Amino acid sequence: MGILSSLGEGFLDLIYPSNIYCISCGNIIDKSRPYALCDACVRSLKWANGRTCSRCGRILHGDGGPDLCTGCTDADHAFEKGFTCVEYGAAERELIHRFKYRDKAYLGRKMAEIMFDRIEPEELEADLIIPVPMFPRKEKLRGYNQAAILAAVLAKRMGIPYAGGLLVRTVETEAMSRLGALDRRKNIREVFSVPRDQTSRLAGKTILLVDDIYTTGSTADACASTLLEAGAARIFVFTFAAGADLIR
Repeated sequence: MGILSSLGEGFLDLIYPSNIYCISCGNIIDKSRPYALCDACVRSLKWANGRTCSRCGRILHGDGGPDLCTGCTDADHAFEKGFTCVEYGAAERELIHRFKYRDKAYLGRKMAEIMFDRIEPEELEADLIIPVPMFPRKEKLRGYNQAAILAAVLAKRMGIPYAGGLLVRTVETEAMSRLGALDRRKNIREVFSVPRDQTSRLAGKTILLVDDIYTTGSTADACASTLLEAGAARIFVFTFAAGADLIR
């Protein structure tokens, strides 16, 4: 599992010891705090522990109504089912932005622990864990792919093989955060591929696709479609956070 080795977990603990600073706000905490989160941040995060969409996994608000979010009511998906840990709000956005854009790759280890505790009760049987890939130039500039860190740590915890190079991004796309739902789908078309010499590894396999955020599902669908076309049997999607359901 090369990505874990490259992180240098022992070295990271020397420069940023686990469970001493809250991974969300940075305040000092004691070592008993779960996931290295202070009590205030545990309360401020919007946990997906209630009603969730039966397709994408985003939080559903209210006590009744359909079991599908607005996005899944209006669109089909290439993946079978999605799971998430939190709703993407202000606190969640700050944590993910620190992880992705502020050279804090070590935060991914704690985030992956949260993801593991979320997915374990689902008793999901997957053959491979694959991260949503970054375009190589962007990954080189950032220094790491945040989805790969989450996927690699999660794979180790779940005892499922990590297949980081099986899905690749061949086109550098515009930043998805700047686009609406329709433009996101146009932006992400035909940008992923599976190397020809790797297709045999996918044949008939159930894949757990991992990313940091689920918004419209356009990236997840594009990745899932590519993997299915290459021979995979089923795709499940797992993200740390998912956008809020639209008001009906």
